[in-house]
Amino acid sequence: MGRFTEHIMNPRHLPSLIAVLVVLAATSALALALWLQFAMDYTPCSLCVYQRLANLAVLVIVVLGLFWTGAAQRGLWLLASAYALAGAGLAGWQWHLTAVAAHRVERCAAVNLLPGEHRFGSWGKDFASALSGHGSCAAAGARTLAGWPITHWSLVFFLICAVLLWLAQWLAGRLGKR
Repeated sequence: MGRFTEHIMNPRHLPSLIAVLVVLAATSALALALWLQFAMDYTPCSLCVYQRLANLAVLVIVVLGLFWTGAAQRGLWLLASAYALAGAGLAGWQWHLTAVAAHRVERCAAVNLLPGEHRFGSWGKDFASALSGHGSCAAAGARTLAGWPITHWSLVFFLICAVLLWLAQWLAGRLGKR
């Protein structure tokens, strides 16, 4: 094996590799959500926007954790896993609305997290629309991707991120004591 491969395959790097996997997954999930909105014309609801925020929090906190070591790194990754669980809770609630209350819920509360989009020109309008949601959370959750409702994908994504982050911080603690 080459030096680079030996360096990467060092067990001490495993927690960071797991964290990089979470970063790649979170980036892909965010890109997918934006693609569904802008290319496929899916209108996000307020719960979709809050799940995006949870995803962004996971992404930023895990990246910050890559620049720290020891207890600070593990603490950041645990915080990121808490945001992942919050995202899973939001996805689970949307799943509930889709499955149980679809006929009773007409609209969720609209959310617009960046109301001053006109200050940023045309780019600001797109950015602001990525952080605003309206419409039925039940209808938005019923949309499918590869034959599976988006809420299911979101729930699985957040739960996997939480488990991987727990594993990464646990391994970082165990390997740091050696």
